[in-house]
This record gives sequence, structure tokens and C-alpha cells, in this order.
Amino acid sequence: MVKVNMKNFLKGLPPERREIFEKGWIHNYALEPEELVSQYNFGSITFADTTCRDGEQMPGVVFTPEQKLEIVHMLGDVGITLVEIGYPGVSKDEVKACKMIAENVPKAICFVMSRANKRDIDAAIEAEAKALDLFTSCSEFHVREKMGLDPETNITKYLELLDYALDHGMGIIFGMEDISRSDLDYYVRIVKTVKEAAGSRWLGTGISDTTSAFTPRSAAWFYLEAKKRFAAAGEPDISLGMHFHNDFGLASANTLAVMEVGAAAAQGTVLGIGERCGNTPIEEVLVALKVIYGYKMRGIDFEKLVELCELVSKYSGIPIPVNKPIVGLNAFRHESGIHAHGVLKNKFTYEIIPSEMLGKKSIFDIGKFSGTASVLQGVLEPQGIKPNKEQLYKITMAVKEAHEEKMRGKMKQSKEDFVKTYQDYMKAMVLPLKEVLEIAKKIMNE
Repeated sequence: MVKVNMKNFLKGLPPERREIFEKGWIHNYALEPEELVSQYNFGSITFADTTCRDGEQMPGVVFTPEQKLEIVHMLGDVGITLVEIGYPGVSKDEVKACKMIAENVPKAICFVMSRANKRDIDAAIEAEAKALDLFTSCSEFHVREKMGLDPETNITKYLELLDYALDHGMGIIFGMEDISRSDLDYYVRIVKTVKEAAGSRWLGTGISDTTSAFTPRSAAWFYLEAKKRFAAAGEPDISLGMHFHNDFGLASANTLAVMEVGAAAAQGTVLGIGERCGNTPIEEVLVALKVIYGYKMRGIDFEKLVELCELVSKYSGIPIPVNKPIVGLNAFRHESGIHAHGVLKNKFTYEIIPSEMLGKKSIFDIGKFSGTASVLQGVLEPQGIKPNKEQLYKITMAVKEAHEEKMRGKMKQSKEDFVKTYQDYMKAMVLPLKEVLEIAKKIMNE
């Protein structure tokens, strides 16, 4: 158990920030209430990245093998070495990528994904995968409606394909979809059955929130209840990783909630890219653990984390939203005079995340909401311009009017054009229906 408390939190702060807490001028209610802290059960946390697999399932995202290799190298530079590198069953290019990464990043612990069918497993064998995330569905709804099976047949068929993977020397990660809407007893039973069948090749399993059905409290409850039932079934030491999707914007909060109660492993993607609304953004959780909880993140390079996000944005073609937590342009950017005035006096007034931790600096932009302090200290004084009080007020008001006029005038159409261009670009990243039909007709006429 890792001690997460106010004392250790304060130790990790620079003196000028620590003093503010020690004076009682500011509080951290994630760590001060004893009745809350006493419930924490943080362990040694492992992050597994799935940018190269689940991240690439975001519509329109296609990484080349060389780009995937660079992303995995950069993940290692950040301090993340457990990586789901791809899904060989998708294409020959994916097989090539998985082989290339495994051969060229020896420090990474790599695994690939496969459905429980022979074709996918054969592709993983061709990719020379050593570890396989071999998955099926868990909820009865998925099993019956999507797979056309009953729950017992689901187990039987999975075990048949498991034997095939084991015969080819694969280590097994047992993946399941839709656990967050599944019957808990069935979940525990199928995991125990597969774990026993995998024997020494068992590498782990987890809890997937495929449809974003969990809230922070229900995710924590489910994790603890699952651990309790596994213990009752003779598996008290089973480790459960967590995999959340972000349809309600709760993936980071859910991940932190289960870490508070003992989850030792979590999966996510860089920038949260992935199916539908994406996955847990690893950069958000890493920074929150350090800044809010004071959790000591051994081996994590936070400046490299920013570079990693920029690299994934570049190769995925997905722009980083300006208001994206941690790495968005606006994370340390201020226009409002009230906020800028406070940050100019002490950055901690409005910037809870130390910008220098990420290799960033505060930015002060001038516009409609700017105040005299921003104009004076952010623009005029650095240029040696020293207006009197009345002049400064007039300059500030003129700046506000100029900004309003700009945004109502020549920028109005530019904004609308930009938004349309962005939406059109995102829609165009996938293959058009017309082109798909042409491919189908050509093959069928051969």
C-alpha cells in the first residue's frame, strides 16, 4: 500500500506552494479529511497503453508501422512500457507493425489483441506475438444478441480457442467486453475457469467499461465487490486492470476512483483517442495522481508526456482541442483580467497544475475580457511603455473594443469556415461508401 496523505503531499511541493497550505490559506480536500484518506488503498500502479490498438479504432485514424514504432518508443521515454501494440487480425500492415515493434523495442512489454477465433489467433502467430489479449463478451446481452450464443456455450467455445492459442506458446490476457453491464457471478466464474485453463500462461485480466456505464462510485463498488467474490471463489490475489470508455466524460474520474480503492493497473490512450468518444486519457490521470494526490510517479517524465501527446496528434490527424486538460493550448492561457491579474501575482491563484512540470509557461492573451494589469504587465511594460493610470484605462478599453470588432467583423466568417472545414476534414478521414462499393464490385466481377 502506498501512503497517500497530506503529509506526503506537502513534502512533494515546492516551498512557496507548501507554505500556502501550511498557513491554512488553501486546502486540499482530496487529502485533508481523515475519514476520506482512511479509505484510500493506493497500490503500486501500472499503466498499460492502448493507443496503437484502441486508439487507432477511432474513426479515420490510421498509423503506419513506422509511426506506431515511434509512438511506442516515445511511450518508453515517458515511462510507460506495458503496451498493447495492435490487432494483427485487422490487416497485413498490422501484422508488420506488431512484428516491427516487438523486434525494435526490447524494453517494452508488448501484447496484441485477438478475438476468440482461429483467424485472429493465426494473425497473432504470424506477428510472432508472445502475449495475447484474447477476448470474448461478458454481458448476456452481448453474448446472445451479438454473438448468437448462450452464456455456457460462450465459455465452451472460448476454451477451445484458448487451447489453440496455448498450443502456440501464447501468454494469455483474458479480455472481455461489456463487463460493466454483466452479471457479476458469471464474470467471476468465467474468469476463474479461464485462469485455471491457462495455467502458467495466465498473464492477467481486468474490468472493461465498454459502453461507459460506470460512474466513479459504481466503478469503485464493482471493483471491490468483484475482488470480494474472487476471494470467496479461491482467488484472493487476482489483479484486475481497469479499462474505461469516455462517452460521458467520466473515464479519468472513474480511473482515479478505482485507484483510490486499490486497483493496481489501468489502461488508457494518449489524448483519450479511441472508439466513439474515446478512452481514459493517460496524461490526465498521470498528472492528476501527482498534482491532486501527491502520488509519487516513479519513472514518469512529464515534459516528455507533452511531446508524446503532440506526436500522437500529428500522426493520428486529430487536433488537440484548445481546452483539452493538461496539454491543450488554453491549459495555461489567460485572457480574463481577473484571472490574469491573479496569476501575475502568484500562478497558484488559478493554475493548480505547475506549468513548469510540463515544460510550459503561462500565456497572457489580450482581448475583450482583459484588464489593465494584463495590458500593462503583459504587453506594455516589457516594451518599455509606461502609461499613466488614465492612459492605461483608455488603452485597455480601446483594446477591448478592437477585439470585439475583430471577432464580429473579418474573423466572424473565418471562424465559421474553420469549424466547417474541421468537421468536413474529420468526416473525410474514413473511406467513402462509394469507394467501398467500387472495391466490392471489382472483386465480385473477377
